[in-house]
Amino acid sequence: MLVTQFIIRRLVFSIFLLFGVSVIVFALVNAVGNPIEILLAERPGISQQAIDQMTAYYGLDQPATTRYLIWAGNLLQGDFGTSIIYNQPVWQKMTSWGLETLKIQVPGILIALALATAMAVTAAMRQYSRVDFGVMASAMLGQSLPGFFVGILLILIFSYWLGIFPSYGAYSMRSPLWGSHLLDALWHMVLPVAMLTFFNTAALTLLMRSNLVDILRHDFVTAARASGLPERRIIYGHALRNALIPVLTYLSLLFGLMLGTAPVTETVFTWPGVGYLYINAIQQLDYPVILGVTMAIAVMLVVVTLLTDIAYVLIDPRIRLD
Repeated sequence: MLVTQFIIRRLVFSIFLLFGVSVIVFALVNAVGNPIEILLAERPGISQQAIDQMTAYYGLDQPATTRYLIWAGNLLQGDFGTSIIYNQPVWQKMTSWGLETLKIQVPGILIALALATAMAVTAAMRQYSRVDFGVMASAMLGQSLPGFFVGILLILIFSYWLGIFPSYGAYSMRSPLWGSHLLDALWHMVLPVAMLTFFNTAALTLLMRSNLVDILRHDFVTAARASGLPERRIIYGHALRNALIPVLTYLSLLFGLMLGTAPVTETVFTWPGVGYLYINAIQQLDYPVILGVTMAIAVMLVVVTLLTDIAYVLIDPRIRLD
């Protein structure tokens, strides 16, 4: 019963939160300027009649309040509008380009979680040793380097110097690798996934190692050791489960902000994903795309946060809901 009430409260709060985000984002985007003016700068030969028709079609001749109500009403029906630049439904663009984003983001997070767990456990089992120092130093170095710098470095080494992997795009422009579209797609994914894995592994390792070191000092770990349980079983069977609770919060943010963090990776590797679409939309002031992607990021973050809070209760029964 308490879990049901908790979920209902969080859902109501999430609805109000998304409403506030939509109002702020709509106001900020509309305060930037008129996208029709950008089209005029690129196509000076457009007639005034065509300009008036486009202005009326996108509702730019209406008051801001009216435009928001129309946009919000369409959004609730699943209509994200039509892109001004691409002249295609925003939802269609987000779906097709979003799949390309998920292709590199999800593997990057999952591989990073596996590597960070192994490195953190190794460091925690050998506290203050050379192994622990090496793991911490590597993780801190990875956390300090900017993501775009790592991406450029990977391109420089593995594309230009060694010529092993492609430096841009999700597919080959001519014939696929070894005649296989699957192998060609995987071949192009290596460097973007490596960049995301490198960055995510550093943060996860630091967080998980510090949690494990703290948990290993608790009384229940001391009691488990006194009962004769092997050290590996104590760590993997008892300590690691408790150490994953703060890590779960960070993972939820990573999954919730996949679209938000995509622009850096996709710009470096010219990857045809939502992040690259988002950057182009901002540069050309494509209102519907900017609003659609921003709201998609907000919804993903709110949903993942809600699921994380529910998972907390299932993982740690000490958490109270009343």
